[in-house]
Amino acid sequence: MAKQAGYIKLEGTMGDLSFYKNRDGKYIARRKGGVSKKRLLTDPRYQRTRENMQEFSTAATAAKFLKNAFREIEIKSNGGKLHNRLYSMAMKVVKSDPVSVRGERRFELGDMGMLRDFEFSEKATLENVLKMQPEKVEDEASFTVTIPRIVPTTNLVYADGIKYYRFSLIRAAVDFERKTYKSETIGIEPLPINSLPTEPVSLTLPKPGIAGETYFFALALEFFMGVNDTHYISKDLSLNPAVILLVS
Repeated sequence: MAKQAGYIKLEGTMGDLSFYKNRDGKYIARRKGGVSKKRLLTDPRYQRTRENMQEFSTAATAAKFLKNAFREIEIKSNGGKLHNRLYSMAMKVVKSDPVSVRGERRFELGDMGMLRDFEFSEKATLENVLKMQPEKVEDEASFTVTIPRIVPTTNLVYADGIKYYRFSLIRAAVDFERKTYKSETIGIEPLPINSLPTEPVSLTLPKPGIAGETYFFALALEFFMGVNDTHYISKDLSLNPAVILLVS
């Protein structure tokens, strides 16, 4: 790597040299390097690299479908690193495929249960925001989450200016082989944050049982500001927790 000298500073490519401005504001010149695309795709010595590339692509596609299926959560709960964290988990699932050969491992054949307890916001986890453990009941036809009686000012951790909260249960149905996804949400009306005990909240969604679909159930808690009986969702989405409770 060399520094550019003189009054004329170059940016771009000339032959096998690249000219650019680095983060420090200095103009740098360096020779192009790396392996050509043709060699990368054909040379036997890069077989492992090709296998890695294929599985990276598989994990990225699975993460994309999951994020799109949970769009209802993404726009309400996101610490800013959701895509990268979801991709990292998808890669672990791909690698857990016990039957396919390296380079051809598939997400849907891996242990998708590894996504259980995945938090959508790394900054606000459900257990750190809701100081009461939800109860979960699963059967062949449905999944139910019950939030026991709470005192909002005692059992919720929230930011200044927050006046209301709401629980929602979201089911994402994904068919990774057919590359289809859809979701369903059930939730309560926003409740005030005060010192009065609440009634327990139960949320239930069915398992449609459609062949090829995997069901991911997530519980979300969102906070609202309030002005004249109007609810405004908090601008800081990283403070709204959401977690996958069940993969079925």
